[in-house]
Order: sequence, then structure tokens, then C-alpha cells
Amino acid sequence: MVMIAAIGLGATHLGRCPVQPNIPIYLIVLGGASVLSLSLTYTRTIWEEGFVCILCSTCMTVLHLFTFGWIIAGTTWVYPVYPPSYTHGEPRYCQKTTFQFAFAITTLLWVTMALMFTCGFCFTLLTCCKTVIARRRLIPNRNTFYGAVSEEPPAGDV
Repeated sequence: MVMIAAIGLGATHLGRCPVQPNIPIYLIVLGGASVLSLSLTYTRTIWEEGFVCILCSTCMTVLHLFTFGWIIAGTTWVYPVYPPSYTHGEPRYCQKTTFQFAFAITTLLWVTMALMFTCGFCFTLLTCCKTVIARRRLIPNRNTFYGAVSEEPPAGDV
């Protein structure tokens, strides 16, 4: 729903941000790409295997890469004009709701991506540590047979 609101806000205020006219376009394209990505996800879920699934997965990958680049572009359009003037007729004017929505969405996207990468890094680090610890217990030595400890003393220790 948020991305549908982004499309609506961008379309209704398409010429109302002279300080940075790309902000409404940024909202329209970001919302459209998100809705398209969501519909491709549902399509891929319905077709669990085969050509349609592969095509949807490929399109989603390209779309996610495009969206990431588009967020970077939107960041370069939204943040440099902060704070704009909300008084119509001034040189740094931008429609208030459109700008604040674009600013909030962009900030939330960056915070979410940072959180995802941080959690992913922590999960990967935890998994690697658990693997190293478990592997130490499973490495056979001369007193063990594939990780099982022998009850009998070794042959030379009588």
C-alpha cells in the first residue's frame, strides 16, 4: 500500500517540486518497480517450476538491481535539497507532502537495507563460528574413529 501511495503522490504532484523535479518521478518509478516486483513474486509462487518460474526469477533479479540503483539516484535527488521551502513561489519550493513522503521512504529504505545487511552479517558470522566449533569436535584423531571416542586404550598405552 505504501508503494501505491508513492505512485499516487508522485503522479498528483508531478510538476510541483521545482527545486528538484525528479522527486515525483522517483516516487512513481519506485512504487511501480515495487508493485511489479511483488506481482512477479506471486507469479513465481504460483508456477513453482519451469520456464515461467525461471523467467520471473530472472526478471526479479534485474528489477531488484534496478531498484537499488534507483534508490541511490533518488537519494541524490532528495537529500541535497533538504530542507526545501514549502511556500509556493519561492525558488526552493517543493510540495510538502510529496517531499516529506520521499524523504521518509528513502530514509526507511536505507535503514531497512542497513539492518538487513547487519543481521545477515551477524547470521553468517554465527554460522561460521558454529561450523568451526562443530568441526573441531568431528575431526578424527588417532584416538577416535570419525568422531566416535574409543573405549579401549590405544595399542601402545598398556
